[in-house]
Amino acid sequence: MNTSQTQSLKSFDVIEYVPLNHLKPHPRNEAIYGRNENLTDLMEAIALKGYVRPLLIKTDGTIISGHRRWRTLLALGWEKAPVQVCHFESEDEELFVLIAENRQRQQTTVQKIREGMIVEPLARKLRNCYAFQTTPHTSNLDPVLSQNPQHPSMENFPLGRFNLNLNGKQMQLTENIVAAIVGLGCGRTYRKGRVAIQAADLLHTDEPKLAEVWLEMMNQRSIDAGYQLAKIPEEKRKMILDAIATGAAKTPKQAKILLKEQTIFSPIDMKAEPDSQSPTSAENQSLTDKPDDIKTTQQEFTPAIGTWVMIKIPLVPKERIPQRKWNGFWGRITAVGMTVKVDMGSEILSLLLSDVEVIENPQPDFCQVAERILRLQRFDTVHEFGKMILNRMQKRLSWDAATLTYLDAVEQIELAHRAIEQAF
Repeated sequence: MNTSQTQSLKSFDVIEYVPLNHLKPHPRNEAIYGRNENLTDLMEAIALKGYVRPLLIKTDGTIISGHRRWRTLLALGWEKAPVQVCHFESEDEELFVLIAENRQRQQTTVQKIREGMIVEPLARKLRNCYAFQTTPHTSNLDPVLSQNPQHPSMENFPLGRFNLNLNGKQMQLTENIVAAIVGLGCGRTYRKGRVAIQAADLLHTDEPKLAEVWLEMMNQRSIDAGYQLAKIPEEKRKMILDAIATGAAKTPKQAKILLKEQTIFSPIDMKAEPDSQSPTSAENQSLTDKPDDIKTTQQEFTPAIGTWVMIKIPLVPKERIPQRKWNGFWGRITAVGMTVKVDMGSEILSLLLSDVEVIENPQPDFCQVAERILRLQRFDTVHEFGKMILNRMQKRLSWDAATLTYLDAVEQIELAHRAIEQAF
Protein backbone atom coordinates (compact mmCIF):
# COMPACT_ATOMS: atom_id res chain seq x y z
CA MET A 1 0.00 0.00 0.00
CA ASN A 2 1.34 3.43 -0.85
CA THR A 3 1.91 6.26 1.63
CA SER A 4 -1.19 8.26 0.71
CA GLN A 5 -3.39 5.27 1.43
CA THR A 6 -1.72 4.66 4.76
CA GLN A 7 -2.36 8.28 5.76
CA SER A 8 -6.00 8.19 4.64
CA LEU A 9 -6.68 5.15 6.76
CA LYS A 10 -5.05 6.39 9.98
CA SER A 11 -8.33 7.86 11.17
CA PHE A 12 -9.71 4.32 11.43
CA ASP A 13 -8.03 4.13 14.84
CA VAL A 14 -9.98 7.04 16.35
CA ILE A 15 -13.41 6.13 17.74
CA GLU A 16 -16.03 8.87 18.04
CA TYR A 17 -19.66 8.80 19.13
CA VAL A 18 -22.09 10.34 16.65
CA PRO A 19 -25.90 10.76 16.92
CA LEU A 20 -27.68 8.16 14.84
CA ASN A 21 -29.76 10.78 13.07
CA HIS A 22 -26.54 12.36 11.76
CA LEU A 23 -25.72 9.19 9.82
CA LYS A 24 -27.05 8.15 6.42
CA PRO A 25 -26.78 4.99 4.30
CA HIS A 26 -24.43 4.83 1.35
CA PRO A 27 -26.41 5.25 -1.90
CA ARG A 28 -24.90 2.06 -3.34
CA ASN A 29 -25.50 -0.15 -0.31
CA GLU A 30 -29.18 -0.90 -0.88
CA ALA A 31 -28.62 -1.64 -4.55
CA ILE A 32 -26.09 -4.31 -3.57
CA TYR A 33 -27.38 -5.81 -0.35
CA GLY A 34 -31.07 -4.85 -0.31
CA ARG A 35 -32.90 -3.44 2.68
CA ASN A 36 -34.92 -6.35 4.05
CA GLU A 37 -32.18 -8.22 5.84
CA ASN A 38 -33.04 -10.02 9.07
CA LEU A 39 -31.69 -8.08 12.05
CA THR A 40 -32.98 -10.37 14.82
CA ASP A 41 -29.71 -12.14 15.62
CA LEU A 42 -27.70 -8.92 15.57
CA MET A 43 -30.28 -7.15 17.71
CA GLU A 44 -30.18 -9.91 20.33
CA ALA A 45 -26.37 -9.92 20.39
CA ILE A 46 -26.08 -6.15 20.84
CA ALA A 47 -28.83 -6.04 23.45
CA LEU A 48 -27.17 -8.87 25.40
CA LYS A 49 -23.59 -7.59 25.26
CA GLY A 50 -24.27 -3.88 25.21
CA TYR A 51 -21.44 -3.49 22.69
CA VAL A 52 -21.38 -2.76 18.99
CA ARG A 53 -18.39 -2.69 16.68
CA PRO A 54 -17.72 0.87 15.44
CA LEU A 55 -19.22 1.88 12.12
CA LEU A 56 -16.99 3.13 9.33
CA ILE A 57 -18.23 6.44 7.92
CA LYS A 58 -17.20 9.35 5.70
CA THR A 59 -16.79 12.87 7.02
CA ASP A 60 -20.32 13.76 5.86
CA GLY A 61 -21.85 10.90 7.88
CA THR A 62 -22.31 8.49 4.97
CA ILE A 63 -21.97 4.94 6.22
CA ILE A 64 -19.38 2.82 4.46
CA SER A 65 -19.54 -0.20 6.72
CA GLY A 66 -22.18 -0.92 9.36
CA HIS A 67 -25.58 -0.40 7.75
CA ARG A 68 -27.09 -3.36 9.61
CA ARG A 69 -25.58 -2.17 12.87
CA TRP A 70 -26.99 1.32 12.29
CA ARG A 71 -30.53 0.03 11.63
CA THR A 72 -30.28 -2.28 14.64
CA LEU A 73 -29.26 0.56 16.96
CA LEU A 74 -32.16 2.63 15.68
CA ALA A 75 -34.51 -0.25 16.43
CA LEU A 76 -33.04 -0.63 19.94
CA GLY A 77 -33.50 3.07 20.67
CA TRP A 78 -29.83 4.02 20.96
CA GLU A 79 -29.07 7.71 20.49
CA LYS A 80 -25.43 7.49 19.41
CA ALA A 81 -23.18 5.00 17.66
CA PRO A 82 -19.43 4.47 17.84
CA VAL A 83 -17.84 5.37 14.51
CA GLN A 84 -14.49 5.64 12.82
CA VAL A 85 -14.20 8.42 10.27
CA CYS A 86 -12.20 7.81 7.13
CA HIS A 87 -11.03 10.19 4.40
CA PHE A 88 -10.90 8.50 1.01
CA GLU A 89 -8.49 9.57 -1.69
CA SER A 90 -10.83 8.57 -4.52
CA GLU A 91 -14.26 7.16 -5.26
CA ASP A 92 -12.55 3.93 -6.34
CA GLU A 93 -11.11 3.49 -2.87
CA GLU A 94 -14.43 4.35 -1.23
CA LEU A 95 -16.33 1.75 -3.27
CA PHE A 96 -13.65 -0.83 -2.72
CA VAL A 97 -13.76 -0.39 1.05
CA LEU A 98 -17.58 -0.58 0.91
CA ILE A 99 -17.20 -4.01 -0.69
CA ALA A 100 -14.16 -5.15 1.28
CA GLU A 101 -15.68 -4.38 4.67
CA ASN A 102 -18.58 -6.67 3.86
CA ARG A 103 -16.44 -9.66 2.97
CA GLN A 104 -16.65 -10.89 6.55
CA ARG A 105 -20.43 -11.20 6.45
CA GLN A 106 -22.31 -14.12 4.94
CA GLN A 107 -23.42 -12.98 1.52
CA THR A 108 -25.84 -14.39 -0.98
CA THR A 109 -24.87 -15.21 -4.52
CA VAL A 110 -26.86 -12.26 -5.86
CA GLN A 111 -25.17 -9.88 -3.42
CA LYS A 112 -21.74 -11.03 -4.59
CA ILE A 113 -22.69 -10.47 -8.22
CA ARG A 114 -24.02 -7.00 -7.43
CA GLU A 115 -20.77 -6.27 -5.62
CA GLY A 116 -18.97 -7.29 -8.78
CA MET A 117 -21.07 -4.93 -10.89
CA ILE A 118 -20.02 -2.08 -8.56
CA VAL A 119 -16.29 -2.83 -8.62
CA GLU A 120 -16.13 -3.76 -12.31
CA PRO A 121 -15.02 -0.25 -13.40
CA LEU A 122 -12.26 -0.41 -10.80
CA ALA A 123 -11.26 -3.89 -11.98
CA ARG A 124 -11.11 -2.60 -15.55
CA LYS A 125 -8.74 0.17 -14.50
CA LEU A 126 -6.61 -2.37 -12.72
CA ARG A 127 -6.50 -4.56 -15.81
CA ASN A 128 -5.47 -1.60 -17.97
CA CYS A 129 -2.84 -0.57 -15.44
CA TYR A 130 -1.44 -4.10 -15.32
CA ALA A 131 -1.35 -4.29 -19.12
CA PHE A 132 0.46 -0.93 -19.28
CA GLN A 133 3.09 -1.94 -16.76
CA THR A 134 3.71 -5.33 -18.35
CA THR A 135 4.09 -3.99 -21.90
CA PRO A 136 7.81 -4.46 -22.83
CA HIS A 137 8.27 -1.15 -24.66
CA THR A 138 7.01 0.84 -21.68
CA SER A 139 10.08 0.21 -19.57
CA ASN A 140 12.63 -0.46 -22.30
CA LEU A 141 12.03 2.43 -24.70
CA ASP A 142 10.70 5.26 -22.59
CA PRO A 143 10.97 4.89 -18.82
CA VAL A 144 9.24 8.24 -18.36
CA LEU A 145 5.97 6.76 -19.61
CA SER A 146 5.80 4.52 -16.59
CA GLN A 147 5.44 7.61 -14.41
CA ASN A 148 2.60 9.06 -16.49
CA PRO A 149 -0.20 10.03 -14.06
CA GLN A 150 -2.75 8.71 -16.58
CA HIS A 151 -1.29 5.26 -16.00
CA PRO A 152 -0.93 4.99 -12.20
CA SER A 153 1.18 2.38 -10.52
CA MET A 154 -0.48 -0.87 -9.50
CA GLU A 155 0.28 -0.14 -5.87
CA ASN A 156 -1.94 2.95 -5.99
CA PHE A 157 -5.02 0.77 -6.23
CA PRO A 158 -6.83 -0.23 -3.06
CA LEU A 159 -6.93 -3.72 -4.52
CA GLY A 160 -3.29 -3.96 -3.58
CA ARG A 161 -4.46 -4.86 -0.09
CA PHE A 162 -5.87 -8.14 -1.40
CA ASN A 163 -3.96 -10.98 -2.94
CA LEU A 164 -6.10 -11.81 -5.97
CA ASN A 165 -4.14 -14.99 -6.74
CA LEU A 166 -4.35 -14.39 -10.48
CA ASN A 167 -1.61 -15.12 -12.97
CA GLY A 168 -0.64 -12.83 -15.84
CA LYS A 169 -3.04 -14.42 -18.32
CA GLN A 170 -5.96 -14.23 -15.92
CA MET A 171 -5.22 -10.55 -15.23
CA GLN A 172 -5.95 -9.81 -18.89
CA LEU A 173 -9.71 -10.31 -18.37
CA THR A 174 -11.70 -7.85 -16.27
CA GLU A 175 -14.27 -10.48 -15.28
CA ASN A 176 -11.52 -12.61 -13.73
CA ILE A 177 -10.42 -9.71 -11.54
CA VAL A 178 -14.01 -8.99 -10.49
CA ALA A 179 -14.62 -12.63 -9.60
CA ALA A 180 -11.43 -12.70 -7.51
CA ILE A 181 -12.43 -9.56 -5.61
CA VAL A 182 -15.93 -10.70 -4.66
CA GLY A 183 -15.24 -14.43 -4.38
CA LEU A 184 -17.15 -15.89 -7.31
CA GLY A 185 -14.56 -18.33 -8.61
CA CYS A 186 -13.90 -17.40 -12.23
CA GLY A 187 -14.75 -14.62 -14.63
CA ARG A 188 -17.14 -16.80 -16.61
CA THR A 189 -19.26 -17.40 -13.49
CA TYR A 190 -19.45 -13.68 -12.79
CA ARG A 191 -20.30 -12.90 -16.41
CA LYS A 192 -23.23 -15.36 -16.37
CA GLY A 193 -24.48 -13.92 -13.09
CA ARG A 194 -24.29 -10.38 -14.42
CA VAL A 195 -26.37 -11.29 -17.48
CA ALA A 196 -29.01 -12.97 -15.31
CA ILE A 197 -29.27 -10.13 -12.80
CA GLN A 198 -29.48 -7.45 -15.47
CA ALA A 199 -32.35 -9.37 -17.10
CA ALA A 200 -34.06 -9.90 -13.73
CA ASP A 201 -33.78 -6.19 -12.95
CA LEU A 202 -35.49 -5.36 -16.25
CA LEU A 203 -38.27 -7.81 -15.41
CA HIS A 204 -38.64 -6.22 -11.96
CA THR A 205 -40.11 -3.09 -13.55
CA ASP A 206 -43.28 -4.90 -14.67
CA GLU A 207 -43.20 -8.15 -12.70
CA PRO A 208 -41.46 -7.56 -9.34
CA LYS A 209 -42.66 -10.84 -7.81
CA LEU A 210 -41.38 -12.92 -10.72
CA ALA A 211 -38.05 -11.07 -10.60
CA GLU A 212 -37.73 -11.90 -6.90
CA VAL A 213 -38.39 -15.57 -7.66
CA TRP A 214 -35.66 -15.45 -10.30
CA LEU A 215 -33.08 -13.92 -7.95
CA GLU A 216 -33.97 -16.26 -5.11
CA MET A 217 -33.55 -19.20 -7.48
CA MET A 218 -29.98 -18.03 -8.15
CA ASN A 219 -29.34 -17.84 -4.40
CA GLN A 220 -30.83 -21.24 -3.67
CA ARG A 221 -29.74 -23.16 -6.76
CA SER A 222 -26.99 -21.77 -8.95
CA ILE A 223 -25.85 -18.89 -11.10
CA ASP A 224 -26.07 -21.09 -14.17
CA ALA A 225 -29.75 -21.80 -13.48
CA GLY A 226 -30.43 -18.06 -13.54
CA TYR A 227 -28.31 -17.61 -16.65
CA GLN A 228 -30.08 -20.38 -18.57
CA LEU A 229 -33.39 -18.73 -17.73
CA ALA A 230 -32.12 -15.44 -19.16
CA LYS A 231 -31.53 -17.16 -22.51
CA ILE A 232 -35.18 -18.22 -22.80
CA PRO A 233 -37.62 -15.94 -24.70
CA GLU A 234 -39.33 -13.50 -22.38
CA GLU A 235 -42.88 -14.90 -22.51
CA LYS A 236 -41.78 -18.48 -21.88
CA ARG A 237 -39.51 -17.25 -19.11
CA LYS A 238 -42.45 -15.56 -17.37
CA MET A 239 -44.49 -18.77 -17.59
CA ILE A 240 -41.67 -20.75 -16.00
CA LEU A 241 -41.22 -18.22 -13.19
CA ASP A 242 -44.97 -18.08 -12.66
CA ALA A 243 -45.11 -21.87 -12.32
CA ILE A 244 -42.37 -21.72 -9.67
CA ALA A 245 -43.96 -18.75 -7.90
CA THR A 246 -47.32 -20.51 -7.58
CA GLY A 247 -45.81 -23.77 -6.36
CA ALA A 248 -46.69 -25.79 -9.43
CA ALA A 249 -42.99 -26.47 -9.96
CA LYS A 250 -39.93 -26.21 -7.76
CA THR A 251 -37.29 -25.87 -10.47
CA PRO A 252 -37.10 -24.50 -14.02
CA LYS A 253 -36.72 -28.06 -15.27
CA GLN A 254 -39.95 -29.14 -13.61
CA ALA A 255 -41.70 -26.03 -14.94
CA LYS A 256 -40.54 -26.78 -18.47
CA ILE A 257 -41.84 -30.35 -18.22
CA LEU A 258 -45.18 -29.10 -16.96
CA LEU A 259 -45.44 -26.56 -19.76
CA LYS A 260 -44.48 -29.16 -22.33
CA GLU A 261 -47.14 -31.53 -21.05
CA GLN A 262 -49.70 -28.77 -21.39
CA THR A 263 -48.36 -27.94 -24.88
CA ILE A 264 -48.50 -24.29 -23.89
CA PHE A 265 -45.55 -23.51 -26.09
CA SER A 266 -47.45 -24.40 -29.25
CA PRO A 267 -48.68 -21.45 -31.35
CA ILE A 268 -52.34 -22.25 -30.58
CA ASP A 269 -51.84 -22.38 -26.83
CA MET A 270 -49.79 -19.22 -26.38
CA LYS A 271 -53.04 -17.37 -25.65
CA ALA A 272 -55.31 -17.99 -22.72
CA GLU A 273 -58.25 -18.22 -25.09
CA PRO A 274 -58.64 -18.90 -28.80
CA ASP A 275 -58.81 -15.90 -31.07
CA SER A 276 -62.44 -14.88 -31.07
CA GLN A 277 -61.95 -12.72 -34.18
CA SER A 278 -60.94 -15.52 -36.48
CA PRO A 279 -63.66 -18.06 -37.35
CA THR A 280 -61.24 -20.19 -39.30
CA SER A 281 -58.78 -20.22 -36.43
CA ALA A 282 -61.49 -21.13 -33.93
CA GLU A 283 -62.72 -24.00 -36.08
CA ASN A 284 -59.20 -25.31 -36.68
CA GLN A 285 -58.50 -25.07 -32.99
CA SER A 286 -61.50 -27.13 -32.03
CA LEU A 287 -60.46 -29.80 -34.50
CA THR A 288 -56.83 -29.72 -33.45
CA ASP A 289 -57.35 -29.63 -29.70
CA LYS A 290 -60.04 -32.27 -29.39
CA PRO A 291 -58.33 -35.25 -27.73
CA ASP A 292 -58.79 -38.78 -28.98
CA ASP A 293 -60.30 -39.92 -25.69
CA ILE A 294 -63.29 -37.57 -25.92
CA LYS A 295 -66.33 -39.32 -27.32
CA THR A 296 -69.15 -37.10 -28.49
CA THR A 297 -72.20 -37.56 -30.65
CA GLN A 298 -74.16 -35.28 -32.93
CA GLN A 299 -77.28 -37.45 -32.79
CA GLU A 300 -80.46 -35.93 -31.41
CA PHE A 301 -80.57 -36.12 -27.65
CA THR A 302 -82.92 -35.00 -24.93
CA PRO A 303 -81.08 -32.25 -23.07
CA ALA A 304 -80.99 -32.57 -19.33
CA ILE A 305 -79.57 -30.33 -16.64
CA GLY A 306 -76.12 -31.54 -15.64
CA THR A 307 -75.27 -33.02 -19.05
CA TRP A 308 -71.69 -32.41 -20.10
CA VAL A 309 -71.29 -31.19 -23.66
CA MET A 310 -68.60 -30.05 -26.10
CA ILE A 311 -69.11 -26.74 -27.89
CA LYS A 312 -69.13 -26.81 -31.69
CA ILE A 313 -70.73 -23.69 -33.12
CA PRO A 314 -70.92 -23.52 -36.95
CA LEU A 315 -68.90 -20.98 -38.89
CA VAL A 316 -72.03 -19.06 -39.86
CA PRO A 317 -73.67 -16.74 -39.10
CA LYS A 318 -71.04 -14.09 -38.47
CA GLU A 319 -72.80 -12.57 -35.48
CA ARG A 320 -71.94 -15.71 -33.51
CA ILE A 321 -68.20 -15.16 -33.83
CA PRO A 322 -67.77 -14.14 -30.13
CA GLN A 323 -69.30 -17.42 -28.95
CA ARG A 324 -67.12 -19.48 -31.29
CA LYS A 325 -64.13 -18.79 -29.06
CA TRP A 326 -65.49 -21.65 -26.95
CA ASN A 327 -65.31 -24.21 -29.78
CA GLY A 328 -63.44 -27.25 -28.50
CA PHE A 329 -64.23 -26.52 -24.82
CA TRP A 330 -66.62 -28.53 -22.67
CA GLY A 331 -69.26 -27.18 -20.31
CA ARG A 332 -72.27 -28.31 -18.28
CA ILE A 333 -75.93 -27.67 -19.14
CA THR A 334 -77.63 -25.69 -16.38
CA ALA A 335 -81.02 -24.87 -17.94
CA VAL A 336 -83.17 -26.14 -20.80
CA GLY A 337 -85.78 -24.24 -22.83
CA MET A 338 -85.94 -22.90 -26.37
CA THR A 339 -82.14 -22.90 -25.99
CA VAL A 340 -79.77 -24.61 -23.59
CA LYS A 341 -77.74 -22.72 -21.02
CA VAL A 342 -74.18 -24.04 -20.78
CA ASP A 343 -71.93 -23.15 -17.85
CA MET A 344 -68.38 -22.53 -19.12
CA GLY A 345 -67.10 -21.30 -15.79
CA SER A 346 -66.34 -17.70 -16.64
CA GLU A 347 -69.69 -17.20 -18.42
CA ILE A 348 -72.99 -18.88 -19.25
CA LEU A 349 -73.68 -19.49 -22.96
CA SER A 350 -77.14 -19.59 -24.51
CA LEU A 351 -76.88 -22.12 -27.34
CA LEU A 352 -78.91 -24.18 -29.76
CA LEU A 353 -78.90 -27.95 -29.53
CA SER A 354 -77.00 -28.00 -32.81
CA ASP A 355 -74.20 -26.02 -31.18
CA VAL A 356 -73.26 -28.77 -28.73
CA GLU A 357 -72.25 -32.40 -28.77
CA VAL A 358 -73.03 -34.54 -25.75
CA ILE A 359 -70.15 -36.25 -23.98
CA GLU A 360 -71.15 -39.88 -23.64
CA ASN A 361 -70.70 -41.65 -20.31
CA PRO A 362 -68.17 -39.33 -18.66
CA GLN A 363 -66.20 -41.00 -15.89
CA PRO A 364 -66.99 -40.02 -12.26
CA ASP A 365 -63.44 -38.70 -11.87
CA PHE A 366 -63.99 -36.42 -14.83
CA CYS A 367 -67.15 -34.95 -13.33
CA GLN A 368 -65.42 -34.18 -10.03
CA VAL A 369 -62.41 -32.52 -11.65
CA ALA A 370 -64.58 -30.67 -14.19
CA GLU A 371 -66.64 -29.10 -11.40
CA ARG A 372 -63.44 -27.84 -9.77
CA ILE A 373 -62.24 -26.38 -13.07
CA LEU A 374 -65.52 -24.53 -13.68
CA ARG A 375 -65.45 -23.16 -10.14
CA LEU A 376 -61.90 -21.83 -10.60
CA GLN A 377 -62.78 -20.35 -14.00
CA ARG A 378 -65.33 -18.15 -12.22
CA PHE A 379 -62.59 -16.45 -10.18
CA ASP A 380 -61.13 -13.38 -11.83
CA THR A 381 -58.12 -13.47 -9.48
CA VAL A 382 -56.56 -16.58 -11.03
CA HIS A 383 -53.15 -15.61 -12.41
CA GLU A 384 -52.47 -15.66 -16.15
CA PHE A 385 -50.51 -18.90 -16.12
CA GLY A 386 -53.25 -20.58 -14.12
CA LYS A 387 -55.86 -19.45 -16.64
CA MET A 388 -53.84 -21.00 -19.44
CA ILE A 389 -53.71 -24.32 -17.65
CA LEU A 390 -57.43 -24.24 -16.83
CA ASN A 391 -58.31 -23.45 -20.44
CA ARG A 392 -56.20 -26.33 -21.62
CA MET A 393 -57.75 -28.71 -19.10
CA GLN A 394 -61.21 -27.62 -20.24
CA LYS A 395 -60.55 -29.17 -23.64
CA ARG A 396 -59.83 -32.65 -22.31
CA LEU A 397 -61.58 -35.48 -20.50
CA SER A 398 -58.50 -36.90 -18.79
CA TRP A 399 -55.44 -35.39 -17.18
CA ASP A 400 -52.09 -36.66 -15.97
CA ALA A 401 -50.83 -36.49 -12.38
CA ALA A 402 -48.70 -33.36 -12.96
CA THR A 403 -51.69 -31.44 -14.29
CA LEU A 404 -53.88 -32.46 -11.37
CA THR A 405 -51.14 -31.41 -8.96
CA TYR A 406 -51.11 -27.98 -10.55
CA LEU A 407 -54.91 -27.80 -10.28
CA ASP A 408 -54.55 -28.49 -6.56
CA ALA A 409 -52.07 -25.61 -6.24
CA VAL A 410 -54.32 -23.15 -8.09
CA GLU A 411 -57.26 -24.19 -5.93
CA GLN A 412 -55.34 -23.74 -2.69
CA ILE A 413 -54.16 -20.28 -3.72
CA GLU A 414 -57.70 -19.15 -4.56
CA LEU A 415 -59.10 -20.54 -1.32
CA ALA A 416 -56.42 -18.58 0.55
CA HIS A 417 -57.42 -15.43 -1.34
CA ARG A 418 -61.05 -15.93 -0.32
CA ALA A 419 -60.11 -16.51 3.31
CA ILE A 420 -58.07 -13.30 3.39
CA GLU A 421 -60.90 -11.30 1.77
CA GLN A 422 -63.42 -12.60 4.30
CA ALA A 423 -61.07 -11.80 7.18
CA PHE A 424 -61.00 -8.15 6.18
